[in-house]
Amino acid sequence: MVCFNSKVKLCPMTSVFPDFVAELEARTAIEDCLKRFARAVDRQDWTAAREAYHDGAFDDHGFFKGPPDEFLAHIEKLHSQQDHSMHFNTNVLIEFQSRDRAFVETYVLVLQRYRAGAPNVPSGAAGLRNLASARYLDRFEKRKGEWRVVHRTLVFGDIVGEPLKALPVFPEGFTEQKHGLDDPLYRLKDELTSL
Repeated sequence: MVCFNSKVKLCPMTSVFPDFVAELEARTAIEDCLKRFARAVDRQDWTAAREAYHDGAFDDHGFFKGPPDEFLAHIEKLHSQQDHSMHFNTNVLIEFQSRDRAFVETYVLVLQRYRAGAPNVPSGAAGLRNLASARYLDRFEKRKGEWRVVHRTLVFGDIVGEPLKALPVFPEGFTEQKHGLDDPLYRLKDELTSL
Protein backbone atom coordinates (compact mmCIF):
# COMPACT_ATOMS: atom_id res chain seq x y z
CA MET A 1 0.00 0.00 0.00
CA VAL A 2 1.30 3.44 -0.92
CA CYS A 3 1.01 6.24 1.62
CA PHE A 4 1.48 9.92 0.89
CA ASN A 5 3.81 12.04 2.96
CA SER A 6 1.75 14.76 4.67
CA LYS A 7 0.84 16.18 8.05
CA VAL A 8 -2.14 13.83 8.21
CA LYS A 9 -1.24 10.18 7.78
CA LEU A 10 -3.62 8.81 5.17
CA CYS A 11 -2.87 5.18 5.93
CA PRO A 12 -0.77 4.64 9.05
CA MET A 13 0.85 1.24 8.79
CA THR A 14 2.56 0.96 12.17
CA SER A 15 0.54 -1.45 14.23
CA VAL A 16 0.89 -1.52 17.99
CA PHE A 17 -0.48 -5.06 18.12
CA PRO A 18 1.55 -8.26 17.95
CA ASP A 19 -0.55 -9.60 15.07
CA PHE A 20 -3.47 -8.88 12.77
CA VAL A 21 -5.97 -10.91 14.81
CA ALA A 22 -5.29 -8.92 17.99
CA GLU A 23 -5.79 -5.65 16.09
CA LEU A 24 -8.95 -6.97 14.44
CA GLU A 25 -10.37 -7.96 17.84
CA ALA A 26 -9.76 -4.42 19.14
CA ARG A 27 -11.32 -2.83 16.05
CA THR A 28 -14.36 -5.08 16.32
CA ALA A 29 -14.81 -4.29 20.01
CA ILE A 30 -14.69 -0.55 19.34
CA GLU A 31 -17.16 -0.74 16.45
CA ASP A 32 -19.49 -2.96 18.49
CA CYS A 33 -19.42 -0.37 21.29
CA LEU A 34 -20.47 2.32 18.79
CA LYS A 35 -23.28 0.13 17.44
CA ARG A 36 -24.57 -0.81 20.89
CA PHE A 37 -24.66 2.89 21.82
CA ALA A 38 -26.76 3.69 18.72
CA ARG A 39 -29.18 0.86 19.52
CA ALA A 40 -29.43 1.89 23.17
CA VAL A 41 -30.22 5.54 22.42
CA ASP A 42 -32.76 4.63 19.74
CA ARG A 43 -34.50 2.22 22.14
CA GLN A 44 -34.16 4.64 25.09
CA ASP A 45 -32.20 2.03 27.02
CA TRP A 46 -30.15 4.46 29.08
CA THR A 47 -28.46 1.77 31.16
CA ALA A 48 -27.09 0.16 27.99
CA ALA A 49 -26.12 3.58 26.58
CA ARG A 50 -24.07 4.29 29.72
CA GLU A 51 -22.01 1.14 29.06
CA ALA A 52 -20.39 2.90 26.08
CA TYR A 53 -18.48 5.18 28.48
CA HIS A 54 -15.80 4.54 31.07
CA ASP A 55 -16.27 6.12 34.49
CA GLY A 56 -14.84 9.63 34.48
CA ALA A 57 -15.57 10.13 30.76
CA PHE A 58 -16.47 13.50 29.23
CA ASP A 59 -19.02 14.18 26.48
CA ASP A 60 -19.18 17.41 24.46
CA HIS A 61 -22.33 17.40 22.35
CA GLY A 62 -22.31 21.19 21.93
CA PHE A 63 -25.66 21.65 23.67
CA PHE A 64 -24.24 19.65 26.60
CA LYS A 65 -20.72 19.34 27.99
CA GLY A 66 -20.08 17.06 30.95
CA PRO A 67 -20.06 13.53 32.35
CA PRO A 68 -22.01 10.75 30.61
CA ASP A 69 -24.58 10.24 33.39
CA GLU A 70 -25.66 13.88 33.17
CA PHE A 71 -25.52 13.81 29.35
CA LEU A 72 -27.77 10.74 29.16
CA ALA A 73 -30.24 12.28 31.64
CA HIS A 74 -30.34 15.37 29.42
CA ILE A 75 -30.98 13.47 26.18
CA GLU A 76 -33.50 11.21 27.90
CA LYS A 77 -35.69 14.32 28.25
CA LEU A 78 -35.22 15.17 24.56
CA HIS A 79 -36.02 11.62 23.45
CA SER A 80 -39.18 11.57 25.57
CA GLN A 81 -40.58 14.05 23.03
CA GLN A 82 -39.79 11.79 20.06
CA ASP A 83 -41.67 8.97 18.39
CA HIS A 84 -38.77 7.85 16.20
CA SER A 85 -34.98 7.89 16.36
CA MET A 86 -32.34 6.15 14.26
CA HIS A 87 -28.59 6.67 14.45
CA PHE A 88 -26.51 5.37 11.54
CA ASN A 89 -22.76 4.91 12.05
CA THR A 90 -21.12 5.00 8.64
CA ASN A 91 -17.38 5.60 8.16
CA VAL A 92 -15.40 4.51 11.21
CA LEU A 93 -11.68 5.28 11.23
CA ILE A 94 -9.73 3.84 14.17
CA GLU A 95 -6.17 4.99 14.84
CA PHE A 96 -4.41 3.15 17.66
CA GLN A 97 -1.91 4.99 19.83
CA SER A 98 -1.24 1.88 21.92
CA ARG A 99 -2.82 -1.50 22.60
CA ASP A 100 -5.27 0.15 24.99
CA ARG A 101 -5.83 3.60 23.46
CA ALA A 102 -7.30 4.77 20.15
CA PHE A 103 -8.55 7.89 18.42
CA VAL A 104 -11.80 7.11 16.58
CA GLU A 105 -13.65 9.23 14.03
CA THR A 106 -17.19 8.05 13.25
CA TYR A 107 -19.51 9.62 10.71
CA VAL A 108 -23.10 9.66 11.99
CA LEU A 109 -26.46 10.26 10.34
CA VAL A 110 -29.42 10.79 12.67
CA LEU A 111 -33.08 10.64 11.71
CA GLN A 112 -35.53 11.68 14.43
CA ARG A 113 -39.23 12.53 14.55
CA TYR A 114 -40.53 14.84 17.28
CA ARG A 115 -44.20 14.66 18.18
CA ALA A 116 -46.64 17.55 18.04
CA GLY A 117 -46.35 19.80 21.07
CA ALA A 118 -42.58 19.36 21.52
CA PRO A 119 -40.83 22.73 21.96
CA ASN A 120 -39.15 22.67 18.54
CA VAL A 121 -42.25 21.59 16.56
CA PRO A 122 -44.04 24.42 14.71
CA SER A 123 -47.57 25.16 15.88
CA GLY A 124 -50.15 23.19 13.88
CA ALA A 125 -47.64 20.59 12.62
CA ALA A 126 -48.28 16.89 13.26
CA GLY A 127 -44.61 16.53 14.13
CA LEU A 128 -41.11 17.46 13.01
CA ARG A 129 -38.67 15.19 11.18
CA ASN A 130 -34.99 16.09 11.66
CA LEU A 131 -32.13 14.70 9.62
CA ALA A 132 -28.67 15.56 10.88
CA SER A 133 -25.13 14.69 9.88
CA ALA A 134 -22.30 14.75 12.38
CA ARG A 135 -19.10 13.03 13.46
CA TYR A 136 -18.03 11.56 16.79
CA LEU A 137 -14.40 12.33 17.58
CA ASP A 138 -13.65 9.90 20.37
CA ARG A 139 -10.79 8.78 22.52
CA PHE A 140 -11.38 5.14 23.34
CA GLU A 141 -9.48 3.26 26.02
CA LYS A 142 -9.40 -0.37 26.97
CA ARG A 143 -9.77 -0.80 30.72
CA LYS A 144 -10.38 -4.11 32.48
CA GLY A 145 -10.79 -5.74 29.08
CA GLU A 146 -13.45 -3.26 27.82
CA TRP A 147 -13.06 -0.70 25.02
CA ARG A 148 -15.16 2.37 25.88
CA VAL A 149 -15.27 6.12 25.29
CA VAL A 150 -13.30 8.37 27.66
CA HIS A 151 -13.75 11.60 25.68
CA ARG A 152 -16.30 12.40 22.97
CA THR A 153 -16.79 15.53 20.90
CA LEU A 154 -19.73 15.68 18.52
CA VAL A 155 -18.94 17.76 15.43
CA PHE A 156 -22.09 18.88 13.61
CA GLY A 157 -22.25 19.01 9.83
CA ASP A 158 -25.82 19.77 8.84
CA ILE A 159 -29.40 19.56 10.06
CA VAL A 160 -32.63 19.70 8.10
CA GLY A 161 -36.02 20.02 9.77
CA GLU A 162 -39.24 19.08 7.99
CA PRO A 163 -42.56 19.97 9.65
CA LEU A 164 -45.03 17.13 9.06
CA LYS A 165 -48.61 17.60 7.90
CA ALA A 166 -49.41 14.03 8.94
CA LEU A 167 -47.60 11.18 10.68
CA PRO A 168 -46.50 8.17 8.65
CA VAL A 169 -49.00 5.30 8.53
CA PHE A 170 -47.79 1.80 7.75
CA PRO A 171 -49.94 -0.80 5.98
CA GLU A 172 -51.72 -3.38 8.09
CA GLY A 173 -49.50 -6.30 8.99
CA PHE A 174 -46.24 -4.30 8.93
CA THR A 175 -44.05 -4.54 12.03
CA GLU A 176 -43.50 -0.99 13.25
CA GLN A 177 -40.42 0.28 15.06
CA LYS A 178 -40.92 1.66 18.57
CA HIS A 179 -38.75 4.33 20.16
CA GLY A 180 -38.48 2.45 23.43
CA LEU A 181 -37.98 -0.87 25.13
CA ASP A 182 -41.28 -2.09 23.62
CA ASP A 183 -39.58 -2.29 20.20
CA PRO A 184 -40.02 -5.69 18.45
CA LEU A 185 -36.24 -6.20 18.74
CA TYR A 186 -36.43 -7.60 22.26
CA ARG A 187 -39.35 -9.97 21.70
CA LEU A 188 -37.98 -11.25 18.39
CA LYS A 189 -34.45 -11.61 19.74
CA ASP A 190 -35.74 -13.84 22.52
CA GLU A 191 -38.02 -15.82 20.20
CA LEU A 192 -35.53 -16.32 17.40
CA THR A 193 -32.54 -17.18 19.59
CA SER A 194 -34.53 -19.81 21.49
CA LEU A 195 -35.39 -21.79 18.32
